[in-house]
Amino acid sequence: MPDIERDRHSGPVPEAAWAADAEARARGRVEIFNATRPNGLDNWTMDVDQYELMRQHILGMIDEGAGPDGTIKLQEVVDAAQDRYGDHPLFPGGRLTNYVRYTKVDLEARCEVERVPKSSPQRIRRWRPDD
Repeated sequence: MPDIERDRHSGPVPEAAWAADAEARARGRVEIFNATRPNGLDNWTMDVDQYELMRQHILGMIDEGAGPDGTIKLQEVVDAAQDRYGDHPLFPGGRLTNYVRYTKVDLEARCEVERVPKSSPQRIRRWRPDD
């Protein structure tokens, strides 16, 4: 299989980031990863329940809503999250754009999803290892 072009936001992140995440999870938080940062961390955490709901939403949207090329527009994922979870008790502010976008960046750094390079509007897909 030919090499797959990677966006610079794709992971992996340093092992120290994973250690910081393990410590955060022990406190009910998730350390948000960002592969564009030297230490792999965005230096803030999210509630583990909020994170897991957004993670499942993003992965589910890709798995169920992607086109034949395996991609989906990020804005579709954001809009669907707002419709589904805008009044969810985990998100008392009701605005989910940042939760989706930051979780997506984190999932890129964890090599679960990836941006389609040079796509506009931005599209995402499940991460595919180079084979």
